[in-house]
Amino acid sequence: MIRRVKISSLLLDYTLYPRREVDALQVSRMAEALRAGRKLPPITVDEKSKRVIDGWHRIKAHEQLKITTIEANLKAYKDEAEMFLDAVRLNATHGRQLMTYDHTRCIAKADELNIAPEAIADALNITVERCDKLREVRFASYAGKPVALKRTLGHLAGTKLTSRQAGFLSRAGGMNQLFYVNQVIGLVESESIDWENTTLVVALNRLYGLLKKKAVQIKAGVG
Repeated sequence: MIRRVKISSLLLDYTLYPRREVDALQVSRMAEALRAGRKLPPITVDEKSKRVIDGWHRIKAHEQLKITTIEANLKAYKDEAEMFLDAVRLNATHGRQLMTYDHTRCIAKADELNIAPEAIADALNITVERCDKLREVRFASYAGKPVALKRTLGHLAGTKLTSRQAGFLSRAGGMNQLFYVNQVIGLVESESIDWENTTLVVALNRLYGLLKKKAVQIKAGVG
């Protein structure tokens, strides 16, 4: 059932969102298309809860242009598992390609909802074997639940995360750790550090102190 609905009445529930985040560039492109008079496909919304199943970027594009209503396909779902599978299926078949971390997050959520491996693999357009591999190399646990790991913390696969590790995971950029270390080394060696930036200098001093403390611990055999 296609209807024009108020955006303010819709709920963007991140627990149902298959992607790591909304892509600002994709939103800008859609907003530009709307300015040019293009009509975007209707979003998909759970009829009862008004949770958005598919169309986050389209909603953000409308909001960017101060458009208060949007066309929506209102659908009835029997439960959250069915909603989530449809969200994954729709996002995997159009728009920006889902990344490996997106796949891993979706598999973790599917496990939490007791969705069959075959069903989530089908929704993601990947094989069950690929799902099993991601569980092996990109899964840890925290508070008794499966957690999808970004590449930055991939070496922690199969472990129980501490609260500090779980907290950092949400802030981690996603590249491998050597990338970030080499970035700092490159900045120092090329004399490109902004030494006038007080906040940056304080952070570098903190990093120096942490590395010095860790070196002492390792030397003492306790690190």
